[in-house]
Amino acid sequence: MNLTIDIGNTNTKLGFFEGLELKSTEKYTTNQPIEWKSIILTNKVSHAIVSQVRNQQLALDDLYTKTQCLEVHHQLQFPFTSAYEPFTNLGIDRVVGLAAATYLFPKTNALIIDAGTCITYDFITANANHLGGIISPGLSMRYQAMHKNTHQLPNLEIKKPTAFPPVDTNEAMHYGVICGVKAEIKTFIKRFEAHTPNFMTILTGGDAGFLSKRLKNSILADANFLAFGLNLLLETNKS
Repeated sequence: MNLTIDIGNTNTKLGFFEGLELKSTEKYTTNQPIEWKSIILTNKVSHAIVSQVRNQQLALDDLYTKTQCLEVHHQLQFPFTSAYEPFTNLGIDRVVGLAAATYLFPKTNALIIDAGTCITYDFITANANHLGGIISPGLSMRYQAMHKNTHQLPNLEIKKPTAFPPVDTNEAMHYGVICGVKAEIKTFIKRFEAHTPNFMTILTGGDAGFLSKRLKNSILADANFLAFGLNLLLETNKS
């Protein structure tokens, strides 16, 4: 059994694979203790792969001692090439997303939009060549920036704006964040279309479900999109 471990800013997601087939998943909050030894023994895990977006001191000793465990880094063998320079500056989450797109949507031009803490845009060609991408603040980061960098603006949660034009501060902020991101995404899609006319748009990340309802002609990636990418990297790099 293969175990994929995606450690994000908020959640840690586990995927259990037999070969390339996903059998089950589990999710924990990122700071929640995880009984790795029990998970390994119960699921008969032989190989594992870890992806983390920040350097966290997690107790992963059982993974390394009881499985053949691999951590995602930039020297692995990848199913795509990249024009990003230096490649080592390309975020690990973006690397995994590119691997997932290569596996799930082969021989397809694709724009991967990962709407999480930041919103990243990465374009990969049908020949599995990553042309580059864009980084901008995510929804929550925009709300937090307005709150933390002013004296009066409130700390709001993500919410669909209702009235136009806005007649109170909360609605004004919702409109600025939500419609601003929507306009940004549409603008970047048009910019990529001017470069490469035909491609599919894949939405992933924690805010993808919220944004997909407001964007046409996009494909909402499966919740396990990154798990498939991790498993492909594990299979490709098994010793």
